[in-house]
Amino acid sequence: MEKKNNLKTLTTVLSQYYQDNDRQKLNQLTQLLQNDTIKNPSDPFMRHYYLMSLSTLYHLDFLVASIDDQNELIDYFFNISYWQFYDLCLLANVVNMIHVERITPYIFDILKQYATNNMPTASVETVSKILINALETSIIQKKMTLLDIY
Repeated sequence: MEKKNNLKTLTTVLSQYYQDNDRQKLNQLTQLLQNDTIKNPSDPFMRHYYLMSLSTLYHLDFLVASIDDQNELIDYFFNISYWQFYDLCLLANVVNMIHVERITPYIFDILKQYATNNMPTASVETVSKILINALETSIIQKKMTLLDIY
């Protein structure tokens, strides 16, 4: 339960910092999470939290992540057979820092799971956030592949 609470707290804070365009607080949080990741290299959640924070910073300037960071996330998403709340939150918060062509298959997988009612009702809001963020990302990256969904 603590992982879910930490995730919810982090996403709320990141959203607020993004809305406030508060780069200073985002930089501080990103640095703190990066330090925690270095101290706990075997903790994938710390690493994911760091990447979510980094993604929020990148979103302010419409930047994409390094290929290594993108590959790390894609490798994680590739191994998901059943999308759960944590996975959906992670994707929703990092989708903008990955080249849209690389995330499209996962969005289709999520929509398939959603359409077959194999997803908890609590995840519907997160799926909506993923779709909106992915659509924004496809427009910013000038890759209209996601528009074909609609």
